[in-house]
Amino acid sequence: MPYSLARHPFPPAVRHLVLAARTVLATAGDDSFVRVRLVEARPGELAGFIAPGGGDHVRVVVSPEGGEVALGPTGEPFGESRTETVVEHSVDEGWLDLDVLVHGVAGGGLIGPWAARAPLGSPAVVMGPKGSVVLSGAPGEVVLAGDDSALPAVRRYLRMLGPSITGELLLETRFDLALLGIEPPAGLRVSILEPDSAPSAALAAALQALPAPTDPLERFVFACGEQSLVSPARAVLGAWGIDVERAVVKGYWKR
Repeated sequence: MPYSLARHPFPPAVRHLVLAARTVLATAGDDSFVRVRLVEARPGELAGFIAPGGGDHVRVVVSPEGGEVALGPTGEPFGESRTETVVEHSVDEGWLDLDVLVHGVAGGGLIGPWAARAPLGSPAVVMGPKGSVVLSGAPGEVVLAGDDSALPAVRRYLRMLGPSITGELLLETRFDLALLGIEPPAGLRVSILEPDSAPSAALAAALQALPAPTDPLERFVFACGEQSLVSPARAVLGAWGIDVERAVVKGYWKR
C-alpha cells in the first residue's frame, strides 16, 4: 500500500521555558551543533505539546545575555526568532530538546550564541508547532536530501522510517554523522556532498542526477536546505511524477 502524508494544523501556543542544560554534540570547522534542554518555567507550560512529524519545528525567541524576553500586550514575544526542529520532548517531565546549529566562533544571529553561552536558567519563549506533516505507511523507497540545517529532521525521519528502508541519503555537510546520532540503515546509499559557496547547489544537482522511480507513488522525498533548493527540487518531483503534496520540500533558511 502506498504511503500517505497528512497535514494537521495545531492551535497557536506560547510557552515559557528556561535553559536547563547544553551539550556540544559535534563540531565542523568553526561551526557546532549544541543540544539544549529547555524545561518549563512553571508547571503546565508544555501541556498539550505534540510533535508527531519528522520535521515538526518550533519558533524560539530569546534575549541577549539570557535576559527576559519582551512580550506584547497579547503575550506574543518581541525579538528575533529562529525555527528549530523538535528533537525529543516529554510533556509529563516538562522538557524539550533542540539541536541548535551555531555558526562560527562568535556565532551569527542571536539564537546560536544564546544556545552556546547563555547562563543556565535563561528564559526562552517557544511557539508552535503550528502543524505537523505525518507520514503513514511504508514507502517503497525514500530520497532524503538536506544540508546542515536539515540534519535534525533527517535524524528524526530515519528513526521513524525504521531500519528496513531503502533509497538515497544526500547530505551537504562536513559534520560527523555518528556524533549527531545519524545512523543510516544498510539499505540507504549515502552521498556526502561538500558544501561550497552556492548553498544547496550540490544537493540540487545530486537530486537531478537520480533516476526516476519505477512507481512514483512509492517514493517519499524529503528535500530541505537553503531556499534556492526549493525550485529545482519541485522541478525534479514534477519530472518524477510525484505530487508536491506527497513530499516535503522546504527552504529552511535564506542566504
